[in-house]
Amino acid sequence: MSLKNAANLILLIAAMTIASPGHAQTDKSATIIKGMIDALGGKKFLDVQEIQSSGKLFGFKRDQMSGTDDFINYVKYPDKQRTEYGTYKIKPADIYNGDSGWRVKDGKIEEISMAEVKDFQTGFHTGFQYVARFILSKPGLTTQFVGSSLIDYKPNDIVEFRDSGNFYRLYVDQQTHLPTKMEVRRSGEAFIREEQYANWHEFQSIKTPLYIIRLQDGERKLEIRYSNVAYNTGIADSLFNPPTSK
Repeated sequence: MSLKNAANLILLIAAMTIASPGHAQTDKSATIIKGMIDALGGKKFLDVQEIQSSGKLFGFKRDQMSGTDDFINYVKYPDKQRTEYGTYKIKPADIYNGDSGWRVKDGKIEEISMAEVKDFQTGFHTGFQYVARFILSKPGLTTQFVGSSLIDYKPNDIVEFRDSGNFYRLYVDQQTHLPTKMEVRRSGEAFIREEQYANWHEFQSIKTPLYIIRLQDGERKLEIRYSNVAYNTGIADSLFNPPTSK
């Protein structure tokens, strides 16, 4: 073999060595995500268009509980949500429907500002339930396996990806293949938002976390404890319209 050919062979081997880890990471991240979706319920999870849930909310300030309330929540993808609060016969409610929103309290209907609606929709579309169903399957989305970490003494795989200027880091339990937490840095924000998931149960063959913690830059903001969750129950579109004032 000539010196020139030998040199070319060395360069080719070096290039393959450098390129291989990146290719392996892409393949591994895809495998991790597929395993997670399968663990969540596969096609049944992905086919969800409506979620109805109930439970209790716990608000926090400076890591101290600041309030609690019962709730009933209705979601209809891609952009509708209604949350009712308390145990009253006629409950206060926050309603979001696309670019519009209304707050109902004490028989009064107040239109929610465009800025608050936009902020809600940004959060709605960067939450795990939406991301797992509608973003991770986007054509051309690039995901990357970036290593592993112990969470509560359990090894988790870490996958990173970006979409529409938002940065995501997803932690997936190596044994159960269920997500442990997701970190998000939204476009235009310098801080990290985080959701943690626990107490998994199965409803209609779909794995569902009954305990969610939301944090901002490591500070606890909200805990959600679900008592019941149902999927694709046939929620009427009219539920997301402002009620007629009497």
